[in-house]
Amino acid sequence: MALQYPEYDRSLLSLTSSVLNYYGAESQYSTLPEVDILLEKRPKNVVVMLFDGLGTYNLEIGLPAGSFLRQHLISSVSSVFPATTTAATITMQTGLPPISHGWLGWDLYFREVDSVVSVFPNTVAETGGKQAAPYHLGNRHLATVSITEKIRLATQGRICAKMLSPYGTPRYESLEKICSEILRLCGTEKENYIYAYWPQPDYDMHDHGVSAEAIKAQIAEIDSTVETLCRNLKDTLVLVTADHGLIDVQWRFLSDYPALCECIRRRPAIDARALTFWVKQGMNDRFESLFQQAFGDCYHLFSREEVLRHALFGVGKAHPLTDDFIGDYVAAAYSNIGIEVGKKTQDMFRAAHAGMTREEMTVPMIAVECGV
Repeated sequence: MALQYPEYDRSLLSLTSSVLNYYGAESQYSTLPEVDILLEKRPKNVVVMLFDGLGTYNLEIGLPAGSFLRQHLISSVSSVFPATTTAATITMQTGLPPISHGWLGWDLYFREVDSVVSVFPNTVAETGGKQAAPYHLGNRHLATVSITEKIRLATQGRICAKMLSPYGTPRYESLEKICSEILRLCGTEKENYIYAYWPQPDYDMHDHGVSAEAIKAQIAEIDSTVETLCRNLKDTLVLVTADHGLIDVQWRFLSDYPALCECIRRRPAIDARALTFWVKQGMNDRFESLFQQAFGDCYHLFSREEVLRHALFGVGKAHPLTDDFIGDYVAAAYSNIGIEVGKKTQDMFRAAHAGMTREEMTVPMIAVECGV
């Protein structure tokens, strides 16, 4: 497999820019022309639905060509790097690239507690459950202004802008409830922008693999549910996408390479398929050599300078903490091999994401003009 670099000029970031521009909110990033053309028709409601893990590759192996979602696929675009939920969904919620919003991945090093922290649950990564601080480190230090707030400000409250997910307030704990709320909001007199997030098929695909019958059934259910929603909406543009794709993986364990482990000064972070390493002083050459011997067939090792030169995390004003988060090197997976930095277990994920393969980095842009 070849490295698939993020293309931020045609990415999830571009989708957010199209939405922000439509409502007169400021965005400094490129838009998606195919979405801009649809928005020129001035739909009353704009609904963006993101299905976690439903990358273009997963859509195509999960649904037949004649399915509703595949029939309305207008293009594919790039995710962000890393192609993982934390980085990509915060981009969707803020209209900022990872370099600017700072939520680079599942695990981030916080100098304040001198620990690698699983940022969404706010737990110390090594423990899997111990709270990292009596407050939420991400919410305190990586606070951002949401797209919905930007739209409300830009339109002086004329647009009803909302996010719906199982993790918000209120919680929408089924896709059917999310769709019911979308129908209710779009049926009111107000114009609406709605961003809806659903954690499947990613959640189950990790356990079952990308081609399991259970996953195909779940994707088919998503297809049917979205079709029903769209047939009941009027004057609404529905855009369906994903944060990333997944591939089936095999695991190697960092603990099996003790000489390499001796070169690093703290637990690697970000994600198993997009790992950042902090190297002990004077050991860079040895680290690079040992890493190449162990993982050169499946990971590309970027120095910090190369990460910034290639703008892997995007361009724009860097969040003050990203310098701490990036480390000395970032290793990006380009094959089906993943590096596990924790203990060996019997229940390792069968499928994973965050690497720089085409399957992980490419997401669908599905557009349905409802009741137009």
